[in-house]
Amino acid sequence: MPTAQPTDRRHVVMILRHFTVGGLERVLLSHARILLDAGCEVTVCVLDPGRDNALIAELPAQARLVTAPPGRLARHAFLARLVRGHVVLLQFGDGRLYPSIRPALHTARTVIRFCHSDYSHLRTRAKNRLDRTLARWEDHVVAVGGRSTRFLLDDVRVPAAKVSTLTNATEPRTTPAPPPWPWAAGPYVVAIQSLYPHKGHDALLTAFARVVDQTDQHVRLVIIGDGDQTIPLRLLADRLNITDRVIWLGAVWRKDLVDSVLVGAAGFVSMSRFEGVPISVLEARQHGLPLVLTDIPGHRDGAAASPAAFVPVDDTAAFAQHLLALLHDPQPHHPDTTTLHGEWERYTHAFLGIVAPTGALPHRSVLDAGRSPSR
Repeated sequence: MPTAQPTDRRHVVMILRHFTVGGLERVLLSHARILLDAGCEVTVCVLDPGRDNALIAELPAQARLVTAPPGRLARHAFLARLVRGHVVLLQFGDGRLYPSIRPALHTARTVIRFCHSDYSHLRTRAKNRLDRTLARWEDHVVAVGGRSTRFLLDDVRVPAAKVSTLTNATEPRTTPAPPPWPWAAGPYVVAIQSLYPHKGHDALLTAFARVVDQTDQHVRLVIIGDGDQTIPLRLLADRLNITDRVIWLGAVWRKDLVDSVLVGAAGFVSMSRFEGVPISVLEARQHGLPLVLTDIPGHRDGAAASPAAFVPVDDTAAFAQHLLALLHDPQPHHPDTTTLHGEWERYTHAFLGIVAPTGALPHRSVLDAGRSPSR
């Protein structure tokens, strides 16, 4: 019978840039809950705490939360102590690499990086070369599905032996009450994404303006999210003369409120140009919403077999036609709970299977993950 591992070997440190309200952070929260349930100790380290940290309220109390100090020397010393002998999961978004912190991670037992999207639109050849160099010092790189795997293999050229794909899934949810707000009495479609240029909200507003012009229904577009495009997008809505038809809810982080908005919607929409596998699409599937999405790999992976219409990126005319068809012939919501529960179980199993070889899991959890303990 294997001897018990020391407590510090079961310690996982997850490092991210900042804890904003977004899909990456929701993935990290899921990872924290899975690891805690498996008997690991979990520390979450935020490198650059700033505004919009409300989602951190969902971090389980059993997880330790720390922030890295400013200043290169102080940060290096802090991180080197924090990760010494532990397993590190790097959870960076926006294609960032943080090369300045990498020397401090040499004290870690294992370093695993998660690639949360296809970042080809944010990268230069020089940055991809830097990524390839840094990957030499990482033990494993995990792509979240969509085109993120091809991005790592084809654009960055990380050796295939180091890369695996763990397609995002979302935890099962209960059905909430319908939204109580007056605007929810009429038909609406919902988009849930941070407001950044590659998310395509400019095209979405343009397509929605076509819908408003072509239907007598008082339909609304509900947008959940915040970002550097919030003000330009509001100005665009004004120019398109649809200000009274767009509901801006901002960075809503509470799952019960997000679920309430989803359950009352006629459909879920996204005109994103680049994605990994968006958590918001998976959340929409939890409630059986019809999907109207741009035809990109992340959307295809996220939608799976759910009812969905796919249109070319930035094709606002085609997108509007699919929205009009959805509004004129509303579809009943049929959540495929069996499929979604199966996806979540497979995701948990695969995630633990990635962590198991590091020795960070108690022996029972390693067996539950379907892997033999490697240490």
